[in-house]
Amino acid sequence: MAGARVLEYRDTVLRSSDLDILRGPCYLNDQIIGFYFQYLASSFDCDDLLLVPPSLSFWLAHTQDLDNQSVASMNFSNKEVIIFSVNDNEDFGGHDDGSHWSLLVMTGGASSSTKPKSSSSSTRNNKKKKKEPTANKPKPSAASTAPPAFIESSSTPHQTNGYDCGLYVIAIARIICQWHASNSKKKAENWFPALEKHVNASVQLTLRDEVMKLIEDLRIDD
Repeated sequence: MAGARVLEYRDTVLRSSDLDILRGPCYLNDQIIGFYFQYLASSFDCDDLLLVPPSLSFWLAHTQDLDNQSVASMNFSNKEVIIFSVNDNEDFGGHDDGSHWSLLVMTGGASSSTKPKSSSSSTRNNKKKKKEPTANKPKPSAASTAPPAFIESSSTPHQTNGYDCGLYVIAIARIICQWHASNSKKKAENWFPALEKHVNASVQLTLRDEVMKLIEDLRIDD
């Protein structure tokens, strides 16, 4: 059973069953991650930052209709940082299926002079992929758009159990938002040093209670 409504926050409705999942130890569902993404979006009110919730990330990964008005309304080309929450569910009919959360981050939008980059901040250890040879590839003309470069981090913090990957997704998303909104991005090319410094095993010990307190505080203010 879904349970009684606990909080309506922007486009997300949290129910008592969602809070049961948050208390753990459980794999976080779409609702909890979607709620926290919306909270981050309101906390870091940057026009060039976009956090894409799980349901929309799933739809974008499987739709063939990329000219859809919903896609156009997100103004991807005008965003400097786009954060996607991604899981391994392949079943359109399976609600909250999947067994692992990851983060896909795109940087370098239309307002940036740098080449667009797509970075995978998975909460598992990742092996470095070999770079494709570029010697024989023609250089793009000024009028063309260079293809995105994919960077997969081998040192992204990750869970040490089978269910806290979602916690690391929201913790990493928060650090990236902080990095983007601060002057830190002027000092470092990417957010990886900040992740290594601020995201560690304490996530598994404290973040569930932190998000629970946030929900309670928002209920009081509502």
